Amino acid sequence: MGSQPKGISASRAAAILGLGEYEGQTGFTVWQLICEERRPGFNAERGYVMPPPPDNSAIRWGTAFEDAIVELAGAKQGERIIDRERFYSADLPYVTCHIDGRYVGEMPREHGYPLHEGKTTNLWTFRELWGEPGTDRVPSGYQVQVQHQCLCTGAAEVIVSVLVFPRRPDEWEAEGWRVIGPRVGNIPFELQRWQDDLLVKCGSVLNWARVIAEMGLFHQYPVVAKPELQKEMVERYRHFWSTYVLPEAEPPIDCYPDMLRAFPAPVGTIVLTEQEAAWITERKMITEEIGDTSPLAKRKRELARLTLDSVRSRMECAVIDEESTEKVIFVDSTGKKLGSYDGKTFR
Repeated sequence: MGSQPKGISASRAAAILGLGEYEGQTGFTVWQLICEERRPGFNAERGYVMPPPPDNSAIRWGTAFEDAIVELAGAKQGERIIDRERFYSADLPYVTCHIDGRYVGEMPREHGYPLHEGKTTNLWTFRELWGEPGTDRVPSGYQVQVQHQCLCTGAAEVIVSVLVFPRRPDEWEAEGWRVIGPRVGNIPFELQRWQDDLLVKCGSVLNWARVIAEMGLFHQYPVVAKPELQKEMVERYRHFWSTYVLPEAEPPIDCYPDMLRAFPAPVGTIVLTEQEAAWITERKMITEEIGDTSPLAKRKRELARLTLDSVRSRMECAVIDEESTEKVIFVDSTGKKLGSYDGKTFR
């Protein structure tokens, strides 16, 4: 066993390779977390806002069903799963992982016992992102995660087991179902349904998992180690570590939420370049034509990110006046006001 890794873990690997959107992480957020782990107070010193701890219905229910998936997976393979949450480190000391477990049985396997990796998803996402059960067609972020685990442990194979919820967890939570536990010791999670502050139903997570499996919604995907892919991953890790982590140099910011954390407290009035003014003008035209749910809304957010990323490096040129003491005002070369940003809202 080991301590919590302060480096590139399996859950962070996909973000560094540009595949972390499905897991809710980006290269910038991973960089923030690693730099904070290496030097506490780093983000406050830079004026960054730390990313919030991940918390949503999918995470809550996925965590609650981990033990149940272990039981289902072991039963399907006819073997036990041991080494739960065991820590490993690769040859590079900053490349680490915790595994969900490892299979072990009475009959030896030719290439050693595989690792266990447990997942949950909903039926719609499963149909969109997962391949035929029994193949290695798992979502790309998970493929990176298990290859990272093979890299750290030397395992030749990982069996990815997925329990497919017939409905999305947020739909169940909207009906009053809540994940309860673990409370003390080894007491397992359970599911309770509340209505008007009254407990009306209670269910065992394991029983739910067994019923879902009986519905044909539990599947396994054997993924073998791919040395060539792992080699490429290591090169990307080296680049990320030497280029951004060690010198504490900010990596490229590719999404609007990251920009909000990197640029939280702007003040002053700044004269825009022609390109920056064009971005704001295009964004205004899109806003007038569409709402936030259309395909062009993504371009609208991208224009805000491009503008903020560009002007942030020139904030020393900003002039602070009465109107710009709590936000940054954008004006073009003629002095015409084009927009503003207060650290939360781009207008």
